[in-house]
Amino acid sequence: MKTYLFLLALSMLMGTPFPSIVEGASTISVLNHPRYKENPVYLFFESYIQDVVGQLPPEKSDIIQGMNLQKVFRTEAGEWRAVVREALHLSDSIDIAILDLWYRNRTHFKTESGNYDAVWFSQVFADEYMKDGSRVDVWPTGALEEAKARIQAARAQE
Repeated sequence: MKTYLFLLALSMLMGTPFPSIVEGASTISVLNHPRYKENPVYLFFESYIQDVVGQLPPEKSDIIQGMNLQKVFRTEAGEWRAVVREALHLSDSIDIAILDLWYRNRTHFKTESGNYDAVWFSQVFADEYMKDGSRVDVWPTGALEEAKARIQAARAQE
């Protein structure tokens, strides 16, 4: 029963109908995807990024919270965003890095309909952040304050 509920929640999180996410009785196609097979935590990091930029639907956030990630990742934190921050050892300034790059680059992540594609952005951000030697969320003197000012200015224009 727990496996069924996990698969159902995962299919809802991914926006994929349940039958297409299950192949046979025990294989989850999304986790067989090369992007997530090696690092399933990417699914949750990408959701975290989408949440930070205000593009994660509340029902998906609720589904993730119900997955008991604290137990899965063996963290002290209980709330799913805090679990992701703890599991990935994210800094206190990660949200600023995400928002700064979102506001500065979101025009590159537009769909054909003209909407900003936060899923695409979250995948690119996660890839760049996870690279060896990544400089994402590394702040030379004054850069953090500049990023905060850019975020404030972008929000004021919305």
